[in-house]
Amino acid sequence: MTKRRGLIALLLTSVLLAGSVIPLQAGELEDAIKEQRDLQKKGEQARNQLNNLTYSADKLQNQIKNLATQITVASNSLNEKQIAYNQAVEAVNQSEQELKQREEDLAKRQEVLRNRVKEIYQIGQVSYLEILFEAENLSDFITRLEYFNRLVDNDQKILADISLEKARIEEETKVLQAHRDEAAKLKAEAEQAKKELDAKKKEHQTALDSNKKAQNDIFEQIAQMEADSNAIAEKIRKLTSNSGVVHGTISTYPLPGYYEISSAYGWRIHPITKQKSLHTGVDLPAPTGTKVLAAGNGEVIMAGWYGAYGNAVIVDHGGGYTTLYGHNSKLAAKVGDMVQAGDLISYVGSTGWSTGPHLHFEVRINGETTDPMQFFK
Repeated sequence: MTKRRGLIALLLTSVLLAGSVIPLQAGELEDAIKEQRDLQKKGEQARNQLNNLTYSADKLQNQIKNLATQITVASNSLNEKQIAYNQAVEAVNQSEQELKQREEDLAKRQEVLRNRVKEIYQIGQVSYLEILFEAENLSDFITRLEYFNRLVDNDQKILADISLEKARIEEETKVLQAHRDEAAKLKAEAEQAKKELDAKKKEHQTALDSNKKAQNDIFEQIAQMEADSNAIAEKIRKLTSNSGVVHGTISTYPLPGYYEISSAYGWRIHPITKQKSLHTGVDLPAPTGTKVLAAGNGEVIMAGWYGAYGNAVIVDHGGGYTTLYGHNSKLAAKVGDMVQAGDLISYVGSTGWSTGPHLHFEVRINGETTDPMQFFK
């Protein structure tokens, strides 16, 4: 509070020395400065929230990108396991069909053998005498009897071969069924893995959408606070202006050697709020610490923290002309200093609402903004 009263006293002293009368109301100025500082604190809090949200959004976007890659890999793996499972199922089906065919063959051969043995048995019971009497001799009888026995032996051999083939196919079917079951298990695991990844991606996307909404809300808050800050800054400027004394004109470029304009005067999309707004000056990029010079003769009427402008200097050149130098890293002038064109007044920085080191240079005529570059053409 003492510093504020000192600032007011210094301004009043400067006014008296200049021989002009300024309707400066100390209480109103103090209130405006306090309101500006309170607003700046809120702005800092909002920017910190925005920085945290932006950081979180970047992390979420990277996580979503990684999840998308993992989902692609999981999908490819699932496709491979689906193919392997389909092949295993097909192999089992073929083996089961083959086994069924062998079982049918075995059943038929068993039926044939049963019928043949039955016939031979019946013949043996009823007609062995006929075979004996029909035989020309004992050798013929033995030959006939051996023929029937060989038929039975042959059928039994065929039956044994079919049984062995059936056992082999049964064993192969069991192995194939085990492969099929394993393939089904791997397929189910792949499906579950992809399902979990899809759920994580959806969860992250929901969080990102919520994050973006929160960012937009803060952008709106910052835009409103910037508008309020500009209004208060204008009020302070009017309360501290000494436009009745002409000290000089605007004639000197404030940042020699750095002529690039990163953001010109006029309507633009604000780099922080992302909203369309009037840019009341020009942004001149330069390394932090670069010397900033007074654009003309005049009196320093503001030197210190100035809301969205950060560390700022305002010079009153008289005749309603003022210049503002914003976002400085540090100041080289103080309120009440009488400066000449080209005098050092500050150093380039990135304080206040800034996205990088630069000088925000602003010219006002009777409080109204104008394009500063018109003075240097």
